Amino acid sequence: MKKSISAILCLSLILSTAFSLAGCKSRTDEMAEQSVYAEKQMKSVNRKIVKCINNKDEKGLKSLFSKNAQEESEEIDGKINNLINIFDGVKIKSIDGEEPGFSGDSNTQPINIYGSYTINLNNGEKYVMWVQFCSMDDENKENVGLYMIEMITCTEDKLPSGFKWDGVNSGKPGIFIHYIN
Repeated sequence: MKKSISAILCLSLILSTAFSLAGCKSRTDEMAEQSVYAEKQMKSVNRKIVKCINNKDEKGLKSLFSKNAQEESEEIDGKINNLINIFDGVKIKSIDGEEPGFSGDSNTQPINIYGSYTINLNNGEKYVMWVQFCSMDDENKENVGLYMIEMITCTEDKLPSGFKWDGVNSGKPGIFIHYIN
């Protein structure tokens, strides 16, 4: 009888340890999947932004913004025009950046994805762009889409001391442009 109880306790201990370890691995796998998801979503959004800017497609760029961002942003049509005019005579050749950040997941929506990117132009110049968007929000679908684009007409190493990202720091939606020579 004692041997049976000992065997059952040992088996229970082994099974609970195995399930605990399996649970940790699945959480790690889930985080890796979320990072891959965020990166794919960001690449897709960046491609769409570049296509709209290079083709001077103001309507297309506006359609990338969420319904709420369009409604809450100040003068979004004028700011879209200003953003596209920054690239007058030049095209965006490529975008470089680190893995995007994100918050939320498919269980704890919304999923917000954000990141800072270097814009490489065909004339050799480089700009910096901050992109933030919501990729999933089943409860508030009007939040899905671009939330913010913030553009700086230089690289980060050429920013004046004390520079502040107006859009990122304000938490407001829309387009923010910094003209820096």
